[in-house]
Amino acid sequence: MKEKYLIVDKYCINYYTLAVLPYILTNGTIYSKVYEHDNVFLCKLSPLMIVKTTCGYLGSSYEGRRDGTRKLMTYHHKLPIVIDDFNSIYFFPTHSPRNNNCAWISLHHILDTKKVEVSKVRITFQNLQKIEVDISLYTLRNQIMRTNSLKTLQRYNHEASINPKLTYKSLLVEKQKKLAETQMMYKERKGKSDS
Repeated sequence: MKEKYLIVDKYCINYYTLAVLPYILTNGTIYSKVYEHDNVFLCKLSPLMIVKTTCGYLGSSYEGRRDGTRKLMTYHHKLPIVIDDFNSIYFFPTHSPRNNNCAWISLHHILDTKKVEVSKVRITFQNLQKIEVDISLYTLRNQIMRTNSLKTLQRYNHEASINPKLTYKSLLVEKQKKLAETQMMYKERKGKSDS
């Protein structure tokens, strides 16, 4: 059965967006196939351009969202981002965003994931719509875990901003503190052994 879709010039990610997949034309131009609730759109923008445009519409920038994730988390590649923190819309890339095969998946719509082939996964969304994405199950689950960690940490920090008994957290800062403590312990041990 051939999939039906509406062709649009531009698209803005919203609460009902399930996924934004690359759609590569025979001439090499990259469009996007956007899954939104019960609709499928073919947009004349690449998935990354849709993400960047949406961030701009919501008063931020893609680079700012990535930088925010980078400051909170301990990793630097295939970063999940919050598209809209007010509506809790978090998306993650399946590959490097510069890769033409990179799709962007919404965290809060995922119901189930299943391996189809070595590097292909079927994602079932809460509305029971299914898509297949070229990614290993391990990588997909890792991206889901990273995005959940980002969401949890951001929610905690939002709570800390209104509750004086809580302090802000950053996994990156925690990692840097542990590294500094380890270096100090090493220096102390070395100092004792030298004397």
